[in-house]
Amino acid sequence: MLTYFVGLSLFLLCSLTGMKVLITHYSVGKAAQIALAEQYIGIAENIAGQLDKEAYEQFLLTKQDNAHRQEIKTYLEQYRAPMDALFVYILLLDETDISKVMVSALPPHVNDVPIGSPCTVPPAKVIQAKNGLSYYTDIVKGEHDGSYLSVGVPFYSKDGTMLGVLGIDIDAKDLADVSRQVVSSDAFIYGIDVIFAVALLAVVFILNRLYKSRLKRNLKETEEVYLSELEKVMDTIKSSRHDIMNHLHVISGLIDMEMYSDVAEYLKQLKIESQPLDLSLRVKSPILLVLFHSKWELAYSLNIQMSFETDWQEYDRIESFDLVKIYANLLDNALEATAVYSGQQPKNIHVICKSLGKKYVFAVENTALLSPEAQKRLFQRGYTTKKSGKSVRGNGLTIVKNTVEKYQGDIYYHYEQEKVFIQIML
Repeated sequence: MLTYFVGLSLFLLCSLTGMKVLITHYSVGKAAQIALAEQYIGIAENIAGQLDKEAYEQFLLTKQDNAHRQEIKTYLEQYRAPMDALFVYILLLDETDISKVMVSALPPHVNDVPIGSPCTVPPAKVIQAKNGLSYYTDIVKGEHDGSYLSVGVPFYSKDGTMLGVLGIDIDAKDLADVSRQVVSSDAFIYGIDVIFAVALLAVVFILNRLYKSRLKRNLKETEEVYLSELEKVMDTIKSSRHDIMNHLHVISGLIDMEMYSDVAEYLKQLKIESQPLDLSLRVKSPILLVLFHSKWELAYSLNIQMSFETDWQEYDRIESFDLVKIYANLLDNALEATAVYSGQQPKNIHVICKSLGKKYVFAVENTALLSPEAQKRLFQRGYTTKKSGKSVRGNGLTIVKNTVEKYQGDIYYHYEQEKVFIQIML
């Protein structure tokens, strides 16, 4: 199981980390693309601002490779070479969605682009430029010059007429270099992310072990309660068997003496006294039904009157073994305290198990003699008024207290006129 958990954890760690690295790499690439594009848009605006508009207008009159075009071409080359751009050019916008190259500054090994050649700027960006807006494209795959990113800035004549768009093409390798630099600078953050993921898995593993340990401890406490309860049931059965044998001897003796009317009266009284407590119509929870029956039987064998005040509820907001912990320990303490009681009050135990609005009310009241010290230390772990050396002694009410705290409930304790009253609200 541990090997499976570790293997699955490593697989998830690698998968999630890999996905995060890919997503981060993509995000960094897009961020670098936007940053680089905005930087070159600023450069294009500067170039367009200092462009000789009159010379360019003169060129547009003929659209021939004349002195005005060469002057503009030289001006563009002054900017292209220092910033190592692929191309710096001027586009013409007409009634179509296809821009035309009019003047371009190119690397020495590239032939000049014919005047009016179609440009690869996407139609959506051409429309954007016609609306007077700057643009930048995604990575464009060129036919002969690899991949590049284009930016464009419209520029105008003195009277406000749009003359064209000044464009710059940037090699995609420059963009990749920027992305690599950003990724390299974030390597420490990636490492922190991996460490965090490993730490998170370690925390999950530790919490899982703690949960299993707590569950095991709870099961052990429940097992102790059940074993203790089983022991009491066996004692009750032995006591009942002893009583039955005594009753049979009496009946046999009466029959031998032919006192049949006395036999009939004795059997009638025996039937009344031996009738078990009928809780089946008042307790819906089968767990509580069995527990209350066994405790009533034990109380009956000890000549203790046990009464119940119950609702027709399953009390399903409380886990069954926690419900058993509460009532088994409360009733055990009540039975043992009442059994040794030597005062003037009747030996009674009253059990309350009801719902009050959104709260559950669990309470037990019994006759008992408690010293001032016992009253103060009743809920302390390990304290007991009994002399038995069993390991579960002295922890019953502490278990009840811990269970109540688990559900953020309240415990009310009162002792008056040789009666102990413990009430729990959950």
